[in-house]
Amino acid sequence: MNKSTKRWICLGLFALLCATAFSALFWGSVSLDSGTVLDSLRAFVTGREAQNKNLYNLVVQVRLPRVCLTVLAGAVLSIVGILMQTLTGNPLAEPYVLGVSSGASAGAAGAIVFQWFAFLPVGHVVFSAFIGSFAAIALVVALQGRSTNPIRLVLTGMGVSAFFQAATTFIIYCSRNEAQARSAQYWLTGSFSGSNWSDVRIALIALIVLLILCRCLEKELDLLLMGQDVAAQSGMNLRAIQLVLILVSAFAVSAVVAVSGLVGFVGLIIPHIMRRAVDASHRYLVLSSALAGGCFLTLADAVARTAFSPQEMPIGVMTAFIGAPIFILMIRRVYHAH
Repeated sequence: MNKSTKRWICLGLFALLCATAFSALFWGSVSLDSGTVLDSLRAFVTGREAQNKNLYNLVVQVRLPRVCLTVLAGAVLSIVGILMQTLTGNPLAEPYVLGVSSGASAGAAGAIVFQWFAFLPVGHVVFSAFIGSFAAIALVVALQGRSTNPIRLVLTGMGVSAFFQAATTFIIYCSRNEAQARSAQYWLTGSFSGSNWSDVRIALIALIVLLILCRCLEKELDLLLMGQDVAAQSGMNLRAIQLVLILVSAFAVSAVVAVSGLVGFVGLIIPHIMRRAVDASHRYLVLSSALAGGCFLTLADAVARTAFSPQEMPIGVMTAFIGAPIFILMIRRVYHAH
């Protein structure tokens, strides 16, 4: 596939993402017409007063940050999925393979049930999730040692993940408050309700760091596709590259998990789909996957908060409902072809 075709695919995905994000502003428990949304956005950009202050707050302070966060979270999870699959050489690897999500879950559950870091004025759950995720990745790095074996890395991540999953279950079991236990369980299934501009800034920083990393290590990532032996023979410092990819990916995933909870399948199926569309070269794969991931998660969230209005389905449940059949279909096609 030539570069021109890849550019057109990325441009088409960008247009689709813009259309999906704009359409998502209309969806929710309260239906909005195009005039209200456009007036609110115009007031937000220009700083002038909106015609309806209440609807302006709904669009700008509730729906717009939520849509922005779903776009950014989808992009981050998709890119990290690519990095994990390249790093481990395992096409089934996903953003949570190193136990980051399980560590964040344990931290968040502890903040909800035991009020960890409750002395903070705001965001003690998010902060506790960050601490839990970094505790998990520090344990993985320590147990991995100087080894660059991807199989050992995956197995270590699985062990750490199982430990923190058990810790999360234990914390919830220890809760004597039904509302706290329900809140912790709801967080574990993911939700973008209550999203604010602070959450958007956290996810934006994570995405920018990921994009810079992918751009700087583009050649190294392409070499890793040929295998670690080929990469080592080319003079690449495998241990250093592996450590950088692990730490940056862990930071990015922990940022998303801290503000949204666990959202599955995005980082697993989107890279697979885009590899078939633009091939495995990371220059266009990263960009196209980020755009497709943002579009997928925005659409899934819009359906999750609209289909059962005024109730809201957890986003993790919705992505599993949509992603699992797609993944099974992909597996059937790949193995049928072989």
